[in-house]
Order: sequence, then C-alpha cells, then structure tokens
Amino acid sequence: MRPKKRQTDDELMVRCGRGHTAALSELMDRWHGAAYRYAWRIFRNHHTAEDVVQEFFVKLFRNAGRYQPRGHFTTYFYRVLANLCFDMLRKRKRRRKIRAVQLDPIQAEGTELEPLAGEFDIDARIVSAEAKDAVHGALSALPVNVRKALELREFEGLRYREIAEVMDISLNEVKVLLHRGRKLLARSLARTPVGKDWQRRFGGRL
Repeated sequence: MRPKKRQTDDELMVRCGRGHTAALSELMDRWHGAAYRYAWRIFRNHHTAEDVVQEFFVKLFRNAGRYQPRGHFTTYFYRVLANLCFDMLRKRKRRRKIRAVQLDPIQAEGTELEPLAGEFDIDARIVSAEAKDAVHGALSALPVNVRKALELREFEGLRYREIAEVMDISLNEVKVLLHRGRKLLARSLARTPVGKDWQRRFGGRL
C-alpha cells in the first residue's frame, strides 16, 4: 500500500479554512515549537509564551478562510505571530504607563516604574546577567520595527526578501533596519562580555 502523501502547509491552511480541525492539529504539530520559541524570546515567560501560542493558532484557524495559498506559509506564519506578539507588548507598555500615572510618586520609587536612585547601573546589570538576558534587554529597548527585523534575521534565520514580505516593506528598508539595529545593539552591549562575543561572531558587523 502506497504511503499517504504528506500535505503541504498551504494545503493544511486551505483545509482549516473549510473548518477541518484535524488540519489545524497537524499545523500545530509542525509549528508549535517555532511559535513557542519566538514568543518566549519576546516575553521571556513560559506562561505568557504558551498563551500567545494558543491565541496565535486560534487566530490562524479563524482567518484561514482568507489565506491565499501561494507557497509562502512561513512568511504568513511570522507575520501573524510577530504582529500578535508586538501588539501585546504595546498593550503591556500602555498599561504600565497608566499605572505609573496613577501611583503615588513616593510609593512608586523602587518599583519597575521608578527604580531607586543609585541602583540603576546598566553596566553592572548586564555584566551580572546571563548573556541571553542581556541581549533580550537590549532588544527590548529597540524601536519595534528594528527589533522585528533583527529577531527575524538573527534568530529565525529568514532571508532579507522573506523579512521584507513578513513586514511588508522594501528590501532597502530591511537593510536599513538591520544596519540600524546592529549599531544600536552594539552600542548597548559594547562594554560588556556579551558585546565582545557578538563582535567576534559577526566580525565587527555589529
């Protein structure tokens, strides 16, 4: 008996658009790990990453009817996932700002919103933290589109053209974002062991 042909991601998305939950299960089996790794790197929290992944696949299924099967599922995957993650980040920052306005200035001192004077030593924090935490902190401070481009290139391994499709921008804009992002990241990490390691890996590009 001839083995059943493995369906492509595009074919599974078409089936999802017709309401087939088994197709969604197959997509989840294939892509859950990649989605989780991306979300975890953004939020650095297991429970948040799991919640984001669950919401992502629900969104994927609900919108599958509008999906155009052109052999670019990876691009679509990262576009939806990145937008979901960064929308959530923006909402979180907005909530923090609202809480900061509502908090009494004296009570707020020493919290994440208002660190105690003399304790906010960036160099000391980065040197004492693990490399991945230092890089995450530096990435978190970057403008959203710059961070998106860097995440997709350096961590997900997407090509420039794929990043352009994910972010709906030109190739030149991708190059500008990556160049700017590497410079900003290098500036943030330059005086740390992490920064020296990055410079060794990328041959001075950063």
